[in-house]
Amino acid sequence: MTNSWIVNNYFDYMEMSFPQYHANLSEEDLHVLKELYFSINDFFVICSCFNKSEYESANFFNLINEFKSYISRLLLVVPINDKYLVDSLFRLLIEKLYRILYAHYHVNLLEASIRKHERRKMSSRLIGKLNKKDDLDNLYNEYSELIHHSNPTTSDLLNFRQLSEINVDLITYISEKVEILKEIFIEDFFISKVGEADLDLASKMRLRNQLINQTSKRLEEVSII
Repeated sequence: MTNSWIVNNYFDYMEMSFPQYHANLSEEDLHVLKELYFSINDFFVICSCFNKSEYESANFFNLINEFKSYISRLLLVVPINDKYLVDSLFRLLIEKLYRILYAHYHVNLLEASIRKHERRKMSSRLIGKLNKKDDLDNLYNEYSELIHHSNPTTSDLLNFRQLSEINVDLITYISEKVEILKEIFIEDFFISKVGEADLDLASKMRLRNQLINQTSKRLEEVSII
């Protein structure tokens, strides 16, 4: 990875906007946050391959841009330390990802139509097409339950001062879920989509140089880069 310096922009923002939170970060906390930042940054690097005129009319184009916007907001929620906000974002991201995958396998459908499809209908029509469909469905069910607040959580009754305390467990929790989303996105969308057309050299070099090692190696395994 040749762009490791970019995380400093995030820490500068945090120091300015959440000075107390930033001041209390330990070296371990900073390391965990860096890993989260670069994991989320992988989505931006991967999706940059679709920043081309030939994709602008694709039914998934706007959905991908929205997905990037919302996954980056996880970084904004970290210093607020509110798990319910985190879970709300994950529920939205999972549904966005569902629609991106549905669009990929239904290229003739208009974006407006894809946005209106029920999740249950999309799920049934994607049976046998996704390698990680069970993972996606499990995430959807898990976060639907969390958002509907079927069961109380330990953070429900925390006041704003308690919420503002650093919680490395929450950062780790976010990182783990982001990695699952990334695995699904790469396995069931990106590998298949870029397999339809060879990537240009510039895109391959960007992926090789700007992704974290784990993600880069996965794409090397399937000869994407």
